[in-house]
Amino acid sequence: MVSGGGRTLRGVPYLSDIQHRRVLDAGGDHLGHLRDLAVMPGERIPAVQWAILATGDGERVLRWSDLAIEPAHVRLRRRLEGLPPEALPAGVLRLGRDLLDQDIVDAATATTGKVTDLQLEESAGQLRLLGADVGYRGLLRRIGIEGPVDGIARLVGRPLPRRIVAWGDVRLPERAEMGTA
Repeated sequence: MVSGGGRTLRGVPYLSDIQHRRVLDAGGDHLGHLRDLAVMPGERIPAVQWAILATGDGERVLRWSDLAIEPAHVRLRRRLEGLPPEALPAGVLRLGRDLLDQDIVDAATATTGKVTDLQLEESAGQLRLLGADVGYRGLLRRIGIEGPVDGIARLVGRPLPRRIVAWGDVRLPERAEMGTA
């Protein structure tokens, strides 16, 4: 099991691995899909603090700690009616909306790249943003064919390179160009 509240995270090293999963309430009723995750960008390795759900009534913001990510879906720890309404604060960075497909600068190498996926990691009971994938591998992962393409590439002696820019080295374009919270 993967979760937001102190349990071990397994099998979710990238945003694309969990984005768009079905969301169930604590009783197993379908609520919608996981649309996005959000962080406050000031930390060197920011912790995911919010999840944005796409429901039949629009978007619903929840605390990350209110979710448990299971192999096939995301489950709320309590019924939705029992959770207080949340709002994203000013300055928040939505990982999917504000980062995917955006050009960034790698401060360590002074090169630019387009974000194709985001690398996550569980640390001290929190899901954290480690880096931005700026390679073809991230794009292949997002469309669900990384494994087969990587297998073929290895067979012909040309394994796919990994191009992850550590989050501390990521320089973003002006926030005014990105969506607002």
